Amino acid sequence: MQQGTLSRRLILLTSIWAVISIGLAAIFLSQAYRANAERRFEELVTANLYILMGAVEPDEDGMLAGQPDLRDPRFLNFGSGWYWVVSSVSVPSNRLASASLADGDVALPSGIEFDDRFQRSWSYVDNRGQELTAVEARVFLGSGSEIYSFRATGNRGDIAAEINAFIRTMVLLLAVFGLGFILASFVIVRIGLAPISGATASLGAIREGKAEKLEGSFPSEIQPLIDETNALIVSNRSIIERARTQVGNLAHSLKTPIAVIRNEAEAAPPALKNIMLEQTAAMQHQVQAYLDRARISARHATVTSRTEAKPALERLVRVIAKLNPRIDVETRFSGEQLVFAGETQDFEEIVGNLLENGARFARSRLRVSASRQAASLLVEIEDDGLGMSALEAELALKRGMRLDESTPGSGLGLSIVKDIVAEYGGDLALGRSELGGLRATARLPSR
Repeated sequence: MQQGTLSRRLILLTSIWAVISIGLAAIFLSQAYRANAERRFEELVTANLYILMGAVEPDEDGMLAGQPDLRDPRFLNFGSGWYWVVSSVSVPSNRLASASLADGDVALPSGIEFDDRFQRSWSYVDNRGQELTAVEARVFLGSGSEIYSFRATGNRGDIAAEINAFIRTMVLLLAVFGLGFILASFVIVRIGLAPISGATASLGAIREGKAEKLEGSFPSEIQPLIDETNALIVSNRSIIERARTQVGNLAHSLKTPIAVIRNEAEAAPPALKNIMLEQTAAMQHQVQAYLDRARISARHATVTSRTEAKPALERLVRVIAKLNPRIDVETRFSGEQLVFAGETQDFEEIVGNLLENGARFARSRLRVSASRQAASLLVEIEDDGLGMSALEAELALKRGMRLDESTPGSGLGLSIVKDIVAEYGGDLALGRSELGGLRATARLPSR
């Protein structure tokens, strides 16, 4: 429940509630209908008994006579379970019975007493296996003292069939209603949460650099959140601008003192001159490196931009190939979604340093590879030079450390790359390439 979408949670909860409520409603309705049907059934059997009592009288000879019409064709259907019989208690042969009973009889119970109205009821199973409910009343007829027994039965199978038919119809209707309720809930939830989906899409557009703020009309419940988000975006943009301004001011303030020192170094003795020029160059690289880190930190703490990696890599490869015509540069790009979640100049700084380092030590071959792995962009630069041992690779990533003094440089390139990659939450690894030289692998965030 905690990992699904909000719409899935709402639909799931409403569906569970629909199933539970409809199930409970089905149980209560079926029980109520059953109780009502059984009460009506017993009332019908008793009503038939009363009609029968009013339609039968003994004749002058004391024989029972009459033509009871209970207006129910089931009393005419032999063995239907709907019977009536009237007989003299003292002379059982003096009797009248329904056509459905013919020569049969309604079984009398044992151990069931008459109530104060001289009536009693019971249930039994006839010789056809039918469960019957019987009602009997004993009364005097005419002016004599003879007691007559009036008995009427009803087939409980009929009422059970009626109840089952009602339950089947009810279950079908409730199932259709429940399905309609769930579908309606799905539509209502999707429509109700549509503004949130719109806000999410707008945030994605901002993250990808396609929009500057959340646009559109939103319900009053989430409009404050939209306003606060837009205010946060504006605040972050202000932070970026202030950071860039301060970085620019710092760069300009340091540029002049370093230039003065370099100019003074020209007039110094040769030994001192070389030292001063080397140290001022290192100062320039270090200042620029820390300024870049400050710039990246300020930018990465806010909304990041989006860089298409393939065009940038192709552009850098062309530059390296022109500057190093002796080297055969090979490219391997896997997949279409080669995107760096950051600014283009930072990506070019990372790849440019790695390409420059690879070209410096390559003999004749340089390979550039890019691929997408999960949420990361993997960039690999390989050369066919001498390579590095594990200890040398570790030392090479330290600021200012140079393992080859025969080539020009300050020893800051790989450490700068490592710092920039780390600011974006990625990592830089050095290892042995299948070409025989060094393989530098930069794992960068993507989207």
